[in-house]
Amino acid sequence: MATDLTPTANVATMTIVVYFEDAAIGELARDRIRTLASKHPSRVILFDATADSERREEGPDWIEIGVKSAQPVALSSALAELRVREVPVVLLWIAPGIGDDERFCALAPDAQTIVYNSSLVHEGDEALRELVDYVARHPELALADIAYLRLAPWQESVAILFDGSDVAELSRLQRVEVTCGSEPEAFYLLGWLASRLNWSPGDPNTVRDRSGNPVEYAITREGEPRRIRRVALRSSNATFVAEVDRNGETIALRVENGGSHPQRNRAIEDPGIAALVERAILAGHHDRIFAESLAAAGGILSRRKEQP
Repeated sequence: MATDLTPTANVATMTIVVYFEDAAIGELARDRIRTLASKHPSRVILFDATADSERREEGPDWIEIGVKSAQPVALSSALAELRVREVPVVLLWIAPGIGDDERFCALAPDAQTIVYNSSLVHEGDEALRELVDYVARHPELALADIAYLRLAPWQESVAILFDGSDVAELSRLQRVEVTCGSEPEAFYLLGWLASRLNWSPGDPNTVRDRSGNPVEYAITREGEPRRIRRVALRSSNATFVAEVDRNGETIALRVENGGSHPQRNRAIEDPGIAALVERAILAGHHDRIFAESLAAAGGILSRRKEQP
């Protein structure tokens, strides 16, 4: 009897490990990871902490395991058994306790990249504080935060507001206001500004510019979680505003009480979670600006009291 001894080729480009403790987050993760895996063939291992002692497989490259009562060593053993050898492991940790949770500590050593989403875990600043502390202890780790990656349209908008002759106003800023549905995006934006402009932490509601002058900041929680609605930067001569329009389709850019540009509008391009996860995986160690923005955000947070 003829026997086919040709080995089965595995074309997986990575092993994606997802850990979650909330059923709604789990459904969201499943949908987004399927989109990602359709573009980048992957072995997907979902550790579902809402279910107990259940294992479900959708083919060899999609495996779900209930780990509600599992010990950390069981997770690391399952990963060692199921991962695809010689391809990187990407850990999507969608739960509180990054750095301190024993299950996270069991999985993290095998991951080449860790993807986090601080504003999905906690709409206040708690999860971001945990991330700052963890990265301070493990600066060598390749890590990305979806909350930071969402900022790209706003970083571009601020750059456009201060192009040309208005760039000098950056050194005269006196106040920054951010309106958003969750706090991590706001602190990341402040951290990004601080890292680019050489600002340092000040009092609980201020930073210091490179000359030591105070720059006030205010964060208003309003609107859809994980979305920024408005950014206003006030200098001694003008106020520079980027704001989502009523239809949520464009970001209007205008300069009030001065400046040299008429109002401009930029279309809002939302790449979606799957694309942001893909960007996080590809960025790896190479996103120096993220690391500097996170460190600056951590410095700002260190001067503020924990919010309830």
